[in-house]
Amino acid sequence: MICDYRLKVFYTVALKGSFTAAAKDLGITQPAVSNHISELEGAVGDTLFNRSRKETVLTSKGRILFEYAEKILNLYRCADRELVPIKRDERKHLSIAVVPEAARYMLKPLVEYYSKIYPETDISILERSMEEATTMFNDREVDIVITDIPWKNSDSSVFATLTVNGSSTPMFTYYIRCTQEPASRKTVDEFLLCCKTYK
Repeated sequence: MICDYRLKVFYTVALKGSFTAAAKDLGITQPAVSNHISELEGAVGDTLFNRSRKETVLTSKGRILFEYAEKILNLYRCADRELVPIKRDERKHLSIAVVPEAARYMLKPLVEYYSKIYPETDISILERSMEEATTMFNDREVDIVITDIPWKNSDSSVFATLTVNGSSTPMFTYYIRCTQEPASRKTVDEFLLCCKTYK
């Protein structure tokens, strides 16, 4: 994979919240992780993490770099996908239940963009009401749900906003909830990263 490894180390530490966990995930030693982060901090001229015995938290500059790192690493991944031949046995599936308005006005271009980069993934877009989509997700029939109102008592988050040109407030806000099933999680993460880098 084409990649700035220091950026990958930084991103992994931020996700895992620990130098030790990042080292285990990356298959390197904890001192090696510390060295990569120190090099990055030297280049930035400031600390990227506030470290304590209990947790490792991003600083304000760390949060800025995290936003860029997520996009940059995904662009590296996209380049790899276009450069490396696709194996026939790599076919994956992603199912999305979505309210009709979001499917028409927001999801279609995102799926087209994702499909160009990951053509081996079969995507099912199921237009459903909020109630139907919620039931399908709870029954594990879909990997992702996109709705026009947040779920009650859930960890749903803002997925996208649509605004009229010139307006300072969003006209529509859409919310998302994603499966944590290990078999689907990588594909879900790839899709979400592509959405973040879509222009």
